[in-house]
Amino acid sequence: MIKKSLISASLITSIGFAGSAFAYNAGNVETTCKDPQFKTFSPEHKAEVDPESEISFTVSGYADPSTIKAAAKNVPLELNIVDKNSFYAVSAKLPASLTGKYARIHVSAHNTSECKAKDGWLIKIRDKATVSEDVATENAEETQ
Repeated sequence: MIKKSLISASLITSIGFAGSAFAYNAGNVETTCKDPQFKTFSPEHKAEVDPESEISFTVSGYADPSTIKAAAKNVPLELNIVDKNSFYAVSAKLPASLTGKYARIHVSAHNTSECKAKDGWLIKIRDKATVSEDVATENAEETQ
């Protein structure tokens, strides 16, 4: 009786260990990828700005700064990237050619293991003539 109990117990234990051993599959290890995150877009989404205004955004610190890109209406922007230790502060000036239009700002970056991320926002750029008229009106009001 004791012999049958020991055999049954050892059989159940060996089945348990065998199941655990087969559970691990070294060839099917998933690698997780941390996509860079974009935040604090300025000016805000759908804001109206003057031509040649400055835009800015932040990118998570695990992004590769050499891969950070931005474009407005498919015109690449010249970026100023500042490392703030846990993130990158990015700024750029809008091209002078964009006036009186809506422009989507497209941003992208990779991390060091080639995980890619994209984001963006929409802004409205005032017409250059309207901005000149507004400045002239303000100057006339100040001289009175």
